[in-house]
Order: sequence, then C-alpha cells, then structure tokens
Amino acid sequence: MTPDITRLTIVPYDKMDELLEKLTKLSEVLNQDKGQEHSVLGDYITEKEAKDLLSKGTTWFWNKRQSGELTGRKAGNQWYYRKSDILNFIEGRAK
Repeated sequence: MTPDITRLTIVPYDKMDELLEKLTKLSEVLNQDKGQEHSVLGDYITEKEAKDLLSKGTTWFWNKRQSGELTGRKAGNQWYYRKSDILNFIEGRAK
C-alpha cells in the first residue's frame, strides 16, 4: 500500500517549532481555563448569556444586529456580544 502523498505537507523546521510553540501555548490556556469560558472570551459573552440578561429571544437579537443597534461576532454557530455593549443596552433601557 503506497502512502497518499496528497495528505503530506512539508514544513521547514523553524516554522514547525513556531507552530508547536503556538499550539503548546493554546493548549495551556485551554487547560488552565477549563470550565471558565469567560476568561477565554475576555470581554465577550455568548448570545445565550445575553438572552438571559435581557430576557430576549433569538429573533430580537437578529433584529438588533440587522438594524445596527447591537453588534456581535459569530464563531462557528455561536454569536458573541461584548459585555460592555450589553450593559450599555441595559442602562439605556433603564433610563
């Protein structure tokens, strides 16, 4: 059986060392922060957390993104919002 050479990639040693170093750092961060999603996400919260804070649904968030009243970032199938944007929205609603 011959190896499938379309799956092989040649990487110079210096680039491989750089890649391994980055992977090690990423692994350390992920292992250190297991179960602490907030520390990995920094200033961002998930849409589910934002829904709980504002007592709003998915359609409401979609409408706010479309109108430009609320900005979010999507990673995979999950939307993320800045905590500060959500807090500003809460404060604006309270006035």
